[in-house]
Amino acid sequence: MFPLDFRRGWDAAKGGGVAYDHLTPGIPAAEYEQRRRNLMDRLPTGSVAVLMGARMKYMSQNIFYKFRQESNFWYLTGLEEPDCAMILVKNSSQRGYNMTLFVTPRQQQRELWDGPTCGLDAAVKVFGADSAEPNDPNVLLHVLKTTLADAEHLYVDLPAQVTNPRQTQRSQRFSLHDFLAPPSPTGLDLFSRKTDFENLVRMLSDRRNTHSLQREINVLRSRKSKNELAVMRQAGAISGAAMTEVMRAVRPGMLESEAQAIFEFECARRGSARQAYVPVFASGRNALKIHYVRNDCVVGDKQVMSVDAGCELAGYASDITRTMPTAADGKFTPAQRDLYEVLLRVLKECTSLATAHQITSLSNLHRRSVDLLASELRALGFSLSLGTLERTLYPHYLSHWLGIDLHDTPTIDRSTILEEGMVLTIEPGLYIPDDAAFPKEYRGIGMRLEDDVAIGASEPYILSADAPKELVDVEAVCSGRLPRFP
Repeated sequence: MFPLDFRRGWDAAKGGGVAYDHLTPGIPAAEYEQRRRNLMDRLPTGSVAVLMGARMKYMSQNIFYKFRQESNFWYLTGLEEPDCAMILVKNSSQRGYNMTLFVTPRQQQRELWDGPTCGLDAAVKVFGADSAEPNDPNVLLHVLKTTLADAEHLYVDLPAQVTNPRQTQRSQRFSLHDFLAPPSPTGLDLFSRKTDFENLVRMLSDRRNTHSLQREINVLRSRKSKNELAVMRQAGAISGAAMTEVMRAVRPGMLESEAQAIFEFECARRGSARQAYVPVFASGRNALKIHYVRNDCVVGDKQVMSVDAGCELAGYASDITRTMPTAADGKFTPAQRDLYEVLLRVLKECTSLATAHQITSLSNLHRRSVDLLASELRALGFSLSLGTLERTLYPHYLSHWLGIDLHDTPTIDRSTILEEGMVLTIEPGLYIPDDAAFPKEYRGIGMRLEDDVAIGASEPYILSADAPKELVDVEAVCSGRLPRFP
């Protein structure tokens, strides 16, 4: 299942290029085509699928954030431009469907400022559309109305909440795109006329055969292809190398933000376009806060720093947590060592169970982690009353799905039996508060260990293997005894 030559085709993508058959780095155009076919094969006869790309998001006025495509749209197209849309119609052709892409037509003046864009021609020739249309709201609405006239089933993801329409200065005309992919949390009601709003709701919502598109796509996304696993393995390798450099640099007196800057720089220089999420660089008692992201404190001596960080590479996320000593000599204290070794044993045991052969689930793995941690902590002298472990010392879940999104495929239940090709995190943690109920030497210590794991038939495949985690290796890197990554 897992290719030993995970870098095949990837070296060709270094320096910003891609292999000749790759639509995006690591993923051939043929795979995007197969994804769309797989989706339409799942849908009944007479189905139409409507999917909106992401909007450009703004910090203030015309100052925009770096664009990231909507994940399902990216999965099916590989097209990374804002304000796009796609309509897929299931039919009896050899291809099995018809694909219409809505994109911004090429504009010479705009490209002078922003660079080349896809345009209508490339939407067909490069991204595989049968036809391409301008992403004008009126054109999109007209095509959709015409298409739905003969449809028996509509697959679309509607906004979670639809507000009453009001006229605004920003939008003086009706926009289907504003409805299905609002530019902001308050953008659901940008319609110039109340009747436009009501007609749209009626057309998309008041149908007996309207279904969630995301649920169908998530089933496909839950099992990664060999190409996807290769990209994710490379993302893990980049993040692992960056984590090693953080371990090498951490010292008393540095800022947590300095460590964060090292990690982000090392990821960027190895080809990552962005971080997969806001990272955690939590030293000392800050590590008791699971989602501590201020990262603005000074690192103290003989503490630990828990680093939860991962890059995004070619559309896929990595997610790694390592805990490292901050002492000048690069060594854990005895109490820190005790807790670290507990987490390491739990991590290894749960990882060993993450195979298709075990016929287990995320829920079962979590219960196993709770049982293991309880046993290990009692051996260290902890007195655990009912619920103390999960309520106080280990209050988060062991795993989540990983892929294009950090918390991938949210409609796939935790009780789902693990299958070959699924990818998940395994991340046991311990957070010991200043409470007389717990042994004094462990109070105030927070730490977590996390790996990215792909499910194999009979053994797991650790995508984050390049990030040191054996205690002896972590101490060796922190004390400067291991050579640098290239």
